[in-house]
Amino acid sequence: MIATPCIGVCSTAVGDEVCFGCGRSFAEVSNWLALDDGQRAAIQAQLSRRKVWLQMAMLSGGQLQAILPVQQARLALTPSLLVTLGWPQQRQGRGYVPLLTHDGRSYLLPVYRDDWLRLFWDCLFDADCAPLN
Repeated sequence: MIATPCIGVCSTAVGDEVCFGCGRSFAEVSNWLALDDGQRAAIQAQLSRRKVWLQMAMLSGGQLQAILPVQQARLALTPSLLVTLGWPQQRQGRGYVPLLTHDGRSYLLPVYRDDWLRLFWDCLFDADCAPLN
């Protein structure tokens, strides 16, 4: 049996859809004991990348609302400003997060850069941001 990744800082208990402590969704936390080892292992394998999303949510002042199929998450910056985050990835040893803005534009955000948060806001509001290739 695969042990729970819980670290005792469960934010789903206070209404978050995705736990800031372990990175699991509310449904995954609630159903953990009912999942088989294969399902638990699949979730465990995603947690380090999900924590990139959680860090982005925390630093941008947003809330990770949902983990979507096809390894995506929805980040709410305001009730009406939603961004879809793609699966964090490495290219040439550097971290990137694909994002789809509220108005349908796609970008590859270089989260390895110290100024990634400024770039994130630039992409949202169409300032000098290079589209996803």
